[in-house]
Amino acid sequence: MSLEMPAQDPKDNPLYKKVTRHLMPLLITCYTISYLDRINVSFAKPQMMGDLGLNEAIYGLGAGLFFIGYAASEVPSNLLLHYFGPRRWLGRILLTWGLISMGMALVWSEHSFYIMRIALGIGEAGLFPGVIFYMMRWYPTERRATVTSLFYLAAPLAGIFGAPLSGLIIANMHGVASLTGWQWMFLVEGLPAVILAFVVWFTLCDNIEDATWLTRGEKVRLRTNIESENTKKPSLGIAAVFKNIDVLMLAVILFGIVLAQSGVFFYLPSLIKGSGVTDTVQLGIYSAVPYAGAVLVMLLVGRSSDRRRERGLHFVGSCLFGILGFLISIWFKDTLVMVLVGLSMALGGVMATLPVFWSLPTAALKGISAATGIAFINSVGLTAGFFAPFIIGYLTQSTKTLDLGIYCVAAIWAVCVAVSLAYFLLQRSRWMSASAQANLGTAS
Repeated sequence: MSLEMPAQDPKDNPLYKKVTRHLMPLLITCYTISYLDRINVSFAKPQMMGDLGLNEAIYGLGAGLFFIGYAASEVPSNLLLHYFGPRRWLGRILLTWGLISMGMALVWSEHSFYIMRIALGIGEAGLFPGVIFYMMRWYPTERRATVTSLFYLAAPLAGIFGAPLSGLIIANMHGVASLTGWQWMFLVEGLPAVILAFVVWFTLCDNIEDATWLTRGEKVRLRTNIESENTKKPSLGIAAVFKNIDVLMLAVILFGIVLAQSGVFFYLPSLIKGSGVTDTVQLGIYSAVPYAGAVLVMLLVGRSSDRRRERGLHFVGSCLFGILGFLISIWFKDTLVMVLVGLSMALGGVMATLPVFWSLPTAALKGISAATGIAFINSVGLTAGFFAPFIIGYLTQSTKTLDLGIYCVAAIWAVCVAVSLAYFLLQRSRWMSASAQANLGTAS
């Protein structure tokens, strides 16, 4: 994985803008619904816990079990996407998770909560790595951080629109047709995924050649850019991917990012509520603020990383920015404004790292090894989605405060930042060695 990254060809800018206009709105919409269906349990939490008799530890375990089902199914799902094609397989994923998300309204006990969260993870598995692999078919390395940051708009958008929507549904539909507010929330917010399944099936292009909205010359240009990049990548077998040191280090790094991300997503409403906000609708509105701040930070960092052709400083700087935000949200937990500032920094730091991060494995892997590697890295990283709510839930139940759990998550993220420094130093060492050998060959 070389540090050397080609510069963008300005003549290709109009072409890639055209590709982005055709592909990204649908992909962003799908991932926005995905994120909403993943985190809306945090908005249902206060009412749901009371109705079902759950405690913090049970909630934390149930919230995290989603990621166990998700992680276990990632690699098989991406290999099946490689076989069946993105259009069919992504449509299947949307349909499955949409129906299961709506089925969350039927949860009646601790164990049914656990089962449905695992099932939701299995149903949604493969969407994210599948789309990352799909975008590799269209965008070269030097453009991926920018376009991935657009895709990641889904997470803050889910918070910006989903938080107030969830609050309104829970507050205003409670008791309608003898259902609770949280049951209505799951039913209403799961339905869009079912509808989008058919939209994806009938409208998404599997590859460049299938795009009727491209001219023959545009297809040739896009294909040439991708193939010229792939010729520089090594060919790895599926088994070799799991033993590759770079893949393993990236999986560890992603673990830290997802741990922090899950800590924000599943406990953001609780942290805001702890600063004195008690009204359900107001809580939903305030919860949207950190997501809005994250949009700006993520887009600026992704665009800057591509334009400056630099990954390491952008990645590590975003991580440190986010860790500081976590600490601020705890140090000033009784002041709403400072909690919102801290959470905005934490979420902005998390979201800014992800587009930069995913430009690293996609720059080094191709074909089925890319499908395998991306899914494996994501599956290992996503296990942190289980540990974050479990750790925070357990420590909150034991100490009656969120403080220690958030400190623990921030500390683990800091350790993974140290691993990322080692990773970038390793890449720099390889790059310098390759450059020295090339210069020696030229001189001889």
